[in-house]
Amino acid sequence: MNNIKLKKREGSLRGTRLPKGEVVPLMSDNLFKKVYGDTEHLERLNYLLSSILDKDVRVIEILNDELIGDYRLNSKKCVDLVCKIGEFDYVNVEVNTAYNAYEIDRNAEFIFRLASASHKPDEELSKSDRERIRKAKKYYIQINLNNKDTNYKPYVSFSLNDDEDPNFKLTNMIKIININVSHYLEMCYTKGINELSDFEVAVGIIGVYQENLLNRLSKRNKILEEIGDIVKKYSWVDDVIVAYDREEYLKEAFEANIEYAVADAVEETTKRVTEEVTEKVTKEVTEKNTLDIAKKMKDANYKLDEIIKITGLSKEQIEKL
Repeated sequence: MNNIKLKKREGSLRGTRLPKGEVVPLMSDNLFKKVYGDTEHLERLNYLLSSILDKDVRVIEILNDELIGDYRLNSKKCVDLVCKIGEFDYVNVEVNTAYNAYEIDRNAEFIFRLASASHKPDEELSKSDRERIRKAKKYYIQINLNNKDTNYKPYVSFSLNDDEDPNFKLTNMIKIININVSHYLEMCYTKGINELSDFEVAVGIIGVYQENLLNRLSKRNKILEEIGDIVKKYSWVDDVIVAYDREEYLKEAFEANIEYAVADAVEETTKRVTEEVTEKVTKEVTEKNTLDIAKKMKDANYKLDEIIKITGLSKEQIEKL
């Protein structure tokens, strides 16, 4: 493999600040969790989920409300946001700066595990509770806020359907929603504040890294104004900037890896094909030469046993010559 060579970022890892006019975007795991995972201000998460799910959402509980500390001390702490929005309804929100096959599989696996873990065996429930749970509509929703266009549409909702008949669903219980944040960020740049829907603003603001656009979108309502103020405040806090700097570096490393992986794959494939062709041609030439020798020996009335011993061919192969 080639060695990755990345340009060093001018950021907090060198003890400096963000460039003037920039803020840490909410796409940064650390900041996203601090803003939307604050149990004292659930109205922020309610606004985001209500805008995405297009219904009035009231978060009952955030199940992993621990806030990330200094990335230099703990870089592997849980950063997704798992919340309960009903007695049997759960939502997991994940921001993905580098969304790849591994992330897709991991997120899908998580929402299925969450559904399984929240299910209690019948023997642990009373008869009335079992009946009530069976009649209830349960929802387990995975929301992926992606930094890049990973789908053919900016908003895609997946559920368990029949491959041949998409209108037939096995269950409505599991749903995975993929949202391309960069698409809605671009809309926030090109449209007036009053032309944007609540959904477009709620998603677009997550990708904002310029303070002037953040200020414009924050005028939409009190909740967004509060979010804007928090983003600007945290854009001066060391642990948030360090986390953002690290995420950006890893994203660049991942993208560089893809480029190098493609180049290496082409090189390795070319080498492998060349070797396979060479081996095949050599084998074919060798077989043809052996058959020619066997035929000449047969024409010269050599004994069958002698031809077999010298050429290594079978009795059947020689008899066909």
